[in-house]
Amino acid sequence: MKYWLITLSLLSSLAQAESAIFSAQLPDLQNKIQALSQWKGKPLIINFWATWCGPCREEIPEFIALQKQYAGKAQFIGIAIDEQKDIAAFAKQYGINYPTLFGDANAMELMRKEGNQLGGLPFTAIYNAKGERIAIELGRLKKEKLENYLKNLTR
Repeated sequence: MKYWLITLSLLSSLAQAESAIFSAQLPDLQNKIQALSQWKGKPLIINFWATWCGPCREEIPEFIALQKQYAGKAQFIGIAIDEQKDIAAFAKQYGINYPTLFGDANAMELMRKEGNQLGGLPFTAIYNAKGERIAIELGRLKKEKLENYLKNLTR
């Protein structure tokens, strides 16, 4: 009986974490509210970042290249925890080619619900086409590792 209660508790936690990301709505750089659920149906890479974060600045050019390479097969989403004007300038300078959303405390809470209890950046959550979270990475995500995930998800 104890085993089943623990199992049900874990399954309930997983379901809540899954629904948290796909029930979230955040503004884009034009201040238009975007529902993350609109991107469900293909592999999804959600990256939480900030303009002042050194490792974020290192991995974003790789994300841009992979978004171009996997266009139509997988979707990257950036969620910046920063000021809108700073994010917009950064996105333009780097040529970010995927949706960029932003938030403050709400984005931090969403990140925690996805498994980042420390609140560190960058933080990346990876989902399959069914919307199931398959991996989380705290810290800089190397291109090779992310590419392995993408190859498996887009077969």
